[in-house]
Amino acid sequence: MRKSGYHLVKHFFYHLLEEPDSSARAVFNLAMMVVVAASITAMVLEVDPSLTQEEITFFTKLEDIFITIFITEYLLRIWVCSDFGETFSTARRRYIRRNHNPNPFKTLWHALGRALLPKLAWMVQPLAIVDLLAILPVFRIFRLFRVLRVLRVLKLFRYSRRLSFFGSIVRERSYEIFSLITVAVVVWGMVAVAFFVVERGINPKITTIWEAVYWSIITITTVGYGDITPATPTGQTIAVIGTLFGMWVVVFMTSIVVSALTERLVSLTEIRMESQIDRLQDHVIVVGLEALGRAVCRTLAEEKKPFVGIDLDENKVDQARKKGWITLQGNVTEDEDLWLRAGLHRAQGVIISTENEVESVYIILLVRDIRPDCFIVACGVSATSETRLMRVGANRVISPSQIGGAQMANTVLRPSVIQFFDMAFKSDNDEVEMQEMPIPQDSRLDGAKLEALYSCTEFDDVIVAGYMASQTQDIRFNPKGDVLLHAGDVLICFGHLDDLARFRNALKSFAFPARIGL
Repeated sequence: MRKSGYHLVKHFFYHLLEEPDSSARAVFNLAMMVVVAASITAMVLEVDPSLTQEEITFFTKLEDIFITIFITEYLLRIWVCSDFGETFSTARRRYIRRNHNPNPFKTLWHALGRALLPKLAWMVQPLAIVDLLAILPVFRIFRLFRVLRVLRVLKLFRYSRRLSFFGSIVRERSYEIFSLITVAVVVWGMVAVAFFVVERGINPKITTIWEAVYWSIITITTVGYGDITPATPTGQTIAVIGTLFGMWVVVFMTSIVVSALTERLVSLTEIRMESQIDRLQDHVIVVGLEALGRAVCRTLAEEKKPFVGIDLDENKVDQARKKGWITLQGNVTEDEDLWLRAGLHRAQGVIISTENEVESVYIILLVRDIRPDCFIVACGVSATSETRLMRVGANRVISPSQIGGAQMANTVLRPSVIQFFDMAFKSDNDEVEMQEMPIPQDSRLDGAKLEALYSCTEFDDVIVAGYMASQTQDIRFNPKGDVLLHAGDVLICFGHLDDLARFRNALKSFAFPARIGL
């Protein structure tokens, strides 16, 4: 159903004011933070007694602008917090259906109450109360209302995500915090009344109950300005008892906030990790952060290849995060949602580094069920592991012991060859490297022969050492010029890093000379 202009306008302002992931809201919040800062700055400057009449008039008009902005924002937030018309109509129809021939006045009153209830519920929220206090200084005749402009600083909790984080902690522990505040108020009141009773008439600085309350708060909070001190032994005893109770309340309140902050920091880290994962494309998911998994992650990090590590052990995950790696904690065999959080649908492949063959089989089956075309590399612990893991869906099975043994033997038998390939595969090598170059869709190389590429003198320094067809996955070593290239095929190239980077960019941007393929 097509929306009316009214609903489109309301949706726009809801998107601007309340939509959590709205980019427009982020810009609006930044602008309002500037307005709040400017309002507080103007309040500080206008109390200068040396201001001229023109400057006073300027600050008065500036305050009118700030008040207009805050009132407009407040009214818009009340408007978009609920749909008054729809709620009113629905409540009226339901009341008429439930009551035979109802009184029109009662019907109107019932529907009006139902429609206003969401508005009132929004108005009693802490941030809504702060918004209301920010616009009360419009009544300049009351000096107290003018002072309330200081409370506009609290509006930053609405606009700043970092400050709203601490506000959410207070909301989570509001019951405990307000319980302690109640105890603190009772203690302060008892100490103030007792101090007033024993000190009045003896202590010249205690003449009103407010002075006793002031002394009680300053003493119990351990601030102790020293402007009011007990003049009697009983007053000193009350001061000692009040201080001990005050320290007890402060310690408990601090422990509540710190514990809540610690709990939220853990969840905040998970949220930050998931936010980083949402921005990843063609990344690698590494399952298991044991020694082998950490070695895989280290290599991917050196190659600047985005990856996500997953492990059940909290200590391993924490150690990985200290290295700057994106990691998630959880059981990949039980929590299917964990794969979605890791971005499996956007991943280039999955590396299973665990040496538990049963677990590897279950992970492969689970990944195949979620993402059938995913490239999976698994760790094999025995000679028969490769057959079993390949049978259930792994694309490649790597045996660390076999590869390590072969590497050690070849290092003795062919030391120069091994040194050469080590140099080619080192990511920090500034000279030569071996890389895969996939041929993208719509490339001018699609349908051309390899000899056409050899004839391009711009890439004479790039050696095509191998070729893998996308259809058959067959690899040819030192392919000849009559090989027909297709989109999706992979060229295994060897050369200087700068030449390879230029060659890769040419493939991505289709910037090969027009004669390619002729």
